[in-house]
Amino acid sequence: MKLETQRWVERAEEDLRAAAVALEHDLLSVCMFQNHEAIEKVLKAIWMENRGEAAEKTHNLPYLASELGLQLSGEQTDFLRKLYWQLIPSRYPEGPEPERETVEWYHKGTEGLFSWLRQTLK
Repeated sequence: MKLETQRWVERAEEDLRAAAVALEHDLLSVCMFQNHEAIEKVLKAIWMENRGEAAEKTHNLPYLASELGLQLSGEQTDFLRKLYWQLIPSRYPEGPEPERETVEWYHKGTEGLFSWLRQTLK
């Protein structure tokens, strides 16, 4: 693995751990934001590894996955789309706070997808 790729992976892993800590402390919007950050950064790590260049500056998770040509399942693609649409509500106080059960679902899904994406970087 390239050094720059490893740096992206390390940051992605930090974000995933931060999401778990936020969930433990009922910081639900923070957990949602960190879930998105973890997936975004691991996708950008894959971009760096496969293309040898920094990824485009975007937060659009489905776009990044599509550009990388990842063979995601329908369920993974749907999850990625849903997580992407949680970015703005997780960052800004627009609308209601997410419910804990919803955030737990997103966090569990993030852990699973993160693990799958991370495997592509062996």
